[in-house]
Amino acid sequence: MDNLSQLITKAKEGNKDAFGQIYNLFYKRIFRYCKFNLGNSRANDPQDICQETFLRAWKSLSNFSEKKGGSFQAYLFRIARNLIIDNSRKKKEVPLLEYQEIEDDTDLDEGIDKKNENQKLKAALGKLKEKDRQIIILRYFEEMTTAEVAKTIGTKEGAIRVRIHRILKNLKEIIERAK
Repeated sequence: MDNLSQLITKAKEGNKDAFGQIYNLFYKRIFRYCKFNLGNSRANDPQDICQETFLRAWKSLSNFSEKKGGSFQAYLFRIARNLIIDNSRKKKEVPLLEYQEIEDDTDLDEGIDKKNENQKLKAALGKLKEKDRQIIILRYFEEMTTAEVAKTIGTKEGAIRVRIHRILKNLKEIIERAK
């Protein structure tokens, strides 16, 4: 993302339009991540957390460096994750919602099967520890690299790879027990 690096440089210089373009690139993913992790809390919590993520990113942009902090995507998700954790400490409840809706253009049988699979996955994810669920969401739903997940979670990449393997094994067992 050479273009992203240019936008970050311009935004660091105070260019609000450049940061607006960065916002447009990442808003949907950050919002989806917030909504998924906040569940049925107040209706505007995901929007509030998402907006606060970008506000904090803008304010601390001068501190961001790809060399020391990893990708900008990991930087944003780390801010969002920390805000979600702070929010969940206040609420003590983080229900799990469906992560993706069934596409409108799928046929009905396929849509129902996909919805059933999503419900099983949602239930299995709900049985994981919070940190394990975060790792799986970031890696597979947000399609981050293990290095980006490690930066977001604040641990080593090798530890994330091992943990993902264990979590996936655990998820498989949970889903099989539910059949």
